[in-house]
Amino acid sequence: MVREMHEAETKRGELLEEIRRLAASDEPDGEVLQKVVEFLHGSHPRWHWTGIYLLKGAELVLGPCSAPASHERIRVGEGVCGTAVAEGENQLVDDVREVENYLACSVSTRSEIVVLIRHEGRIVGQFDVDSDEICAFGEEDEALLEEAARIIAPRVAALAGRPG
Repeated sequence: MVREMHEAETKRGELLEEIRRLAASDEPDGEVLQKVVEFLHGSHPRWHWTGIYLLKGAELVLGPCSAPASHERIRVGEGVCGTAVAEGENQLVDDVREVENYLACSVSTRSEIVVLIRHEGRIVGQFDVDSDEICAFGEEDEALLEEAARIIAPRVAALAGRPG
């Protein structure tokens, strides 16, 4: 048990170090965030779709993601993503079929985690991750995404602030 915890902490540390390295690059914000999404997605076999939504006014607009999505715009308050912003809280959904206002992206999606990205105290976007497995996400995933969100928040804020 102790060894497994140590291995998990080591992996988390390595993942965050790579995200820090990516965030510190001179590449444009969109390219950096795309690389972060692809890196996180590729590091987690249970994650079947990974993306960042940017908060623009009263809408979440799809940003960098691991694959196309059926919802490119989501109003605040709609679905799991919009609820996260409306409530100002991360969302961890063990089974999306039990959520009344769930916006289905894929018929195979069973669980979802949404972690808000804040910059200078305000919500600028969110990580959205789907899995085809029930109960695929836990506190470790939330903690990893929260730390990743802190690292990339300035880049998300810059991208969210651009027209489009």
